[in-house]
Amino acid sequence: MRRSRRRLFLAAALAGTALIIGNVAAYAHNPQLDLSAESSFSLSAQTTTLLTRVDHPLAIIAFLTAGGPEAADASYLLARYQELNHYIHWSVVDPDANPGEARRYGISAYSTVVLSYQGRRVTSPDVQEGDISTAILRLLRGRTETVCVLTGNGEPSLSDSGPNGLSDLSVLLSQNAFAPRTIDLTLGVAAVPPACAAVLELGPQQSLPATEVAALESYLRGGGRLMVLTSSLSGTDPNPLLSPWGIGFVGGLVLDPARSEGVDWSDVVVQDLPSLNPVDQGVSSLQFPAPSGLLVNTAQGSVSVLASTSPQSYIDPNPQSGSVAFGPGDVPGPVVVAAAADVSRVVTSTAGPGITSTHVERTRLVVVGCDTWMTNGFLDNLGNRRFFANAVAWLTDQDSLVVATSQPPGNRPLPLTPALQFELLGITVFAVPGALISLALLRAAVVRRQEKEPVPGRTRPSPNRRRRRRRRR
Repeated sequence: MRRSRRRLFLAAALAGTALIIGNVAAYAHNPQLDLSAESSFSLSAQTTTLLTRVDHPLAIIAFLTAGGPEAADASYLLARYQELNHYIHWSVVDPDANPGEARRYGISAYSTVVLSYQGRRVTSPDVQEGDISTAILRLLRGRTETVCVLTGNGEPSLSDSGPNGLSDLSVLLSQNAFAPRTIDLTLGVAAVPPACAAVLELGPQQSLPATEVAALESYLRGGGRLMVLTSSLSGTDPNPLLSPWGIGFVGGLVLDPARSEGVDWSDVVVQDLPSLNPVDQGVSSLQFPAPSGLLVNTAQGSVSVLASTSPQSYIDPNPQSGSVAFGPGDVPGPVVVAAAADVSRVVTSTAGPGITSTHVERTRLVVVGCDTWMTNGFLDNLGNRRFFANAVAWLTDQDSLVVATSQPPGNRPLPLTPALQFELLGITVFAVPGALISLALLRAAVVRRQEKEPVPGRTRPSPNRRRRRRRRR
């Protein structure tokens, strides 16, 4: 009896010790399971690495309506930042209950986040990891890269808030620690200003003058970074500028009857993004209205395909004919609609008599055969915003940048392309009912077979005995 009590006491002591050790370990590590959409409350490896660079107090103030679900989500997310780095302090302020605090920081919209670090201050438009981490990177970097946007050839304006303007894109650049600056090379400017970390040619409607092309060619040869967005509807021929880098502009109008928005085959939904280039990171689909095709020379090794249409697509070289059906002269798909070039070379320069130095010059290009997908009317459709922000970050060597994008809406409808409609029809009308009918037939066959099989140890009555039983009944 004593031995059994001793064993029982020892087992209880061991169980209590294990429970205490488990609780201490759980408290120290605080493991949590994130079941939110797109893991909204789990910090990425890039953010974790970024926070190791914060070595002074960093204050984060989120201006949200107190008591709302957004405030609760923000508190949960910002607490993850503080857990990784105790230099970070955060708070959620209701601008209605604290108007003086909101006025002091110049807050005019809900969901605005103010971050302060070593006397520097930046703002973020959303309480999302991408926005918060990018703002922290801007604070740590201490400077804002200048991105030059070309004008003078009918390009849409950064200040235009209409559906064809680029005001939302200007805000997106500012959110990602870039300062947009317009430059006009048609006014006789001999060269691209050296302050430009990248140059963006966003939808010219007129042919580029020879002087502008010469300035951009010189800029690229010196390790420049250029983005060109154009289409055949603009009448611009960018090939003299692009062809030396392995990318050509085919023109024509790309039609995709399998992947298009609604009944308009020229409003293409792009879902093939095969490149490992950071420009495609986090992007699953794009919407390109009235795109044109590109030719890429992938044999150079420095050129990669960023986006292409489906195999059912094709290029109509004469869209003014009015016919959208595939016909003679049309170029079958898949069609490349976005490409990138990354060319590095070693340059030797002479610093003086007998003194030479070498350095690496790296030229990067992003070319898209569509000039409307980044306008206000389309920037927030599918992955367009992320794709543009990724492209600018890659051009300016900010490959590790946690790109700031707008908060994904709670209702994110799937583009109902003809291919998707066919898949849904096949699943709902044929696959699911067919599977249920097959299971019912299989079960009936099994039951029938079991009824026919004799039971061991039991003999089947002869036909005569069965007849006699029926007569008695």
